[in-house]
Amino acid sequence: MSKEVLFEKEAIRRIKYGLDTVCNAVVGTIGPAGSNVFLDDMLTPKITNDGVSIANQITLEDKFENMGAWLAKNAASQTNDDAGDATTTTLALLQATTDECLARPEKPVIIMRSLMDAKKKVHAELKKQARPISPKEAISVARISAENEELAQLVHEVVVKVGHKSVIAIEDNKEGFSSDYKIVQGYEANVGFMSPYFRNDPEKARAVHENIAVLCTAKKLTTIQDLKIFEKFEAQKITSLVIIAEDIDPQILGIFVQSHLVRKMELLVIRATGPLLEDIAASVGASIISEDTGISFENFDPKKHLGKAKRVVSEEKKTVFISNAPSASMHASRLEALAKENPNMFEQKKYRERASKLRGGVAVIRIGAHTDSERNYLKDKAEDCVNAVKSAIEEGVVEGGGMTLYRIANAMKPKTPGEEILKRSLTAPLRKIIQNTGKDYADILKDLPKGMGYDAKNDVYADFWKEGILDPVKAERCAIENAVSTAALFITTHAAVSDYVEPKKD
Repeated sequence: MSKEVLFEKEAIRRIKYGLDTVCNAVVGTIGPAGSNVFLDDMLTPKITNDGVSIANQITLEDKFENMGAWLAKNAASQTNDDAGDATTTTLALLQATTDECLARPEKPVIIMRSLMDAKKKVHAELKKQARPISPKEAISVARISAENEELAQLVHEVVVKVGHKSVIAIEDNKEGFSSDYKIVQGYEANVGFMSPYFRNDPEKARAVHENIAVLCTAKKLTTIQDLKIFEKFEAQKITSLVIIAEDIDPQILGIFVQSHLVRKMELLVIRATGPLLEDIAASVGASIISEDTGISFENFDPKKHLGKAKRVVSEEKKTVFISNAPSASMHASRLEALAKENPNMFEQKKYRERASKLRGGVAVIRIGAHTDSERNYLKDKAEDCVNAVKSAIEEGVVEGGGMTLYRIANAMKPKTPGEEILKRSLTAPLRKIIQNTGKDYADILKDLPKGMGYDAKNDVYADFWKEGILDPVKAERCAIENAVSTAALFITTHAAVSDYVEPKKD
């Protein structure tokens, strides 16, 4: 296919338009006075103010404009992966930073280097302003993120009970209209799907399956001959399957992707090796195909050797398995016994860590509501709330509502182009929060008392530390990192190349 190439100003203009389209759709939701966005979907239309969900729904017809949309979506998704919150802040910062960069007279490469240096100084200042927070104190962060007192209390109770390092999953409450939680057996593995084509939840960029069989193999899937095992699955009428493999040939992976896309069989393929493969197999009650177990593709018995998971949620870098297989506890006991017998302190620690993860369990928050739209909205807020509370406990908190970034910017005495850019762009989140209330940014700040912040929810000046208007440091740090890095790379664009599309005839 022939290609279309744009250079310099035209390339930047078209890409920037796409970036702005995504950012404008998202930043209107920031703050307590922010609005929602209605997302059309053939299966489940939804109303939400979740930044990454909104961004991921936007695809533009113009190829070059869509490149800009991709930049914005990628920045928001990265913040979501890193911190689980602050995706809207990321896009507010991204848009403001690119605007400031494009208005500078210096060479793009000089601006990029200067921005990266300035970003480090902002991170250092952010760290200085941080304060540690205990799990019991994290209710303030939960309230800000959830925007719902009942939901904030529920999430806070779960985090205090199971700990901020535990796995907390969100799902529908199919038994009633209220929200609650329960502790179930589960396991989280730091590996994700091998291909994005396995995703079936595009808004959250993940794959979700319920009541699904699990195949674990230490033998590499390399030939069509290995796929004869699927004849056994057909005989047992197994139509959905998670495959955990140590290795897989790209051609075989392509066959699995194609089978999944044409709905011949619902599949999810994950790569896991060594001890991790053993632990996943134990968590779901699967027997591993390997020389050590004596199980091969030929003598594999689906009834005896397949595992079973009540729910599997797989993202790019992690997968949660929820199952009640008794083998998880048995395997954890074996690992603890190995730890006692092993004289090596490092190996002892690893065995105990693995056993702890298998025994840890998963807290499942079940969201209930009278309508599907309300339930989906609350599920988005619950996920953000859980991630915000975990991040706050992990790295501490700072003043929320855009005030911390405003104070850092206000205190800056810029000496480089990068510092001058960030001095302006760091005020963007607060500016957007105030704009969404219908107030004038300059009027609000000219009367701002020293040490106080603007509480947009109640339209008053307040001591944010006393009032508990706080944001996780991790979320703020990741938002700055991803916004500035994306903007710095974007401004160095010299040319853009895309497939040529024939103009539509009238």
